[in-house]
Amino acid sequence: MTVDWVVLTAGLVGLGLATMAVVSTGVEDLSGDMRGQMESQTISTSFASVAGGDSGWSWSGRTSQDYYNIGAALAPGNNGATYYWAQQEAIADMPEGYNFDSPLVDPATGNVVYTSNDGTTYASGGETWAIDEYPGTPVYWGA
Repeated sequence: MTVDWVVLTAGLVGLGLATMAVVSTGVEDLSGDMRGQMESQTISTSFASVAGGDSGWSWSGRTSQDYYNIGAALAPGNNGATYYWAQQEAIADMPEGYNFDSPLVDPATGNVVYTSNDGTTYASGGETWAIDEYPGTPVYWGA
């Protein structure tokens, strides 16, 4: 009986080694591809803050009314939930390096206004401004 277990264990170890030999080349190739991809990635740690305009931000074109309409479709008749879902949609479109922690809207343009994480700039309508140079007057947007 001991001889049977020794033979069976040796066979299993041999199968494991054979499997490792077959799979290791594919795993090595895949890990090399992943390394190359990760090394070539550019990680942006902040949104380009340019007072007075050209930021390169790819604005969705949605206004606060567009976001509100999405929220109203998701939560008809529930104003609080409507604003919650509207704000979630606005957050999904938020530029990198900005937040929507205190949801603002510019009543003159109807655009939501994002605040930079460092609190120095606003982003709205696809442009950025220093807070003290923003041409409008953002107000709280919510229920």
